[in-house]
Amino acid sequence: MGFNIFKRKTEEEPIYLDCYTASHYAYDHAKIGHARKHIPDWFKRQRSFTAKGDASIKHCPAVADYYAKGIVIPLWGEVEINVNPIGDETSNLAWRSSNTDFDLHGSSHPKSQWDEFGSDNLVNVKFVSPWAFKTREPLYFSWGQPLWSQPDTFNSLIGMPSVIQFKTQCATNLNYIVEQKAEHQTIKLEPLTPMAMLHPMTERRVEIRNHLVDADKFGRMLRRGGGMLLNDSVKEMLKAPKGFRAKKEKFWAKADELNKGPFK
Repeated sequence: MGFNIFKRKTEEEPIYLDCYTASHYAYDHAKIGHARKHIPDWFKRQRSFTAKGDASIKHCPAVADYYAKGIVIPLWGEVEINVNPIGDETSNLAWRSSNTDFDLHGSSHPKSQWDEFGSDNLVNVKFVSPWAFKTREPLYFSWGQPLWSQPDTFNSLIGMPSVIQFKTQCATNLNYIVEQKAEHQTIKLEPLTPMAMLHPMTERRVEIRNHLVDADKFGRMLRRGGGMLLNDSVKEMLKAPKGFRAKKEKFWAKADELNKGPFK
């Protein structure tokens, strides 16, 4: 009986998702938070029943649970993306932002890295995120584009889905795809727009903690092996050294077993 009570108490302990940033814009105005705080304005305005008396989308439990159980990465400023038409000799796109903590170009993947997917008119737009996430436990998150929160841009700026964990890596970069067309396109994103929705693959409660750190610590956190392993740089990562993933996971399991407890 005592063992069952102890087990139940342990299972109810939260999993801590520690979110670190060196961006004052992100920390002061666009903290990581639960999706229930980001219910879209259009959804709030939506009537509960149609003119014919049919139940509206407000009665859909799938949408309600999507926001009740999700975690949001909000946009940490205003961004305008200009997609140049096919054949433009200058560039495939250009962008501008409201603050300096944006990079939509430096880490984007060239089409040669994914040339078997779609046409040559597709362009990867990677938002280099100002956030690094960390958990002690090997918890996986389902990652996707919050379409209900992007009613004006979801069909022109398409988010790429994934499953990700933050025990052995901390990056939260946002990968989107745009398609060059015959005409010029302008995509405008307002600050605080939910850019990614994460759903933890567990029934346990996830407690979010936001931290403001200096740029040096933030850079150290993004190293996949925490600066403790060889072949740990971004340059080496692109070469995908054989066996590094297993080596990295073994290191983090040992380090976390020795340190335990939530991060500070």
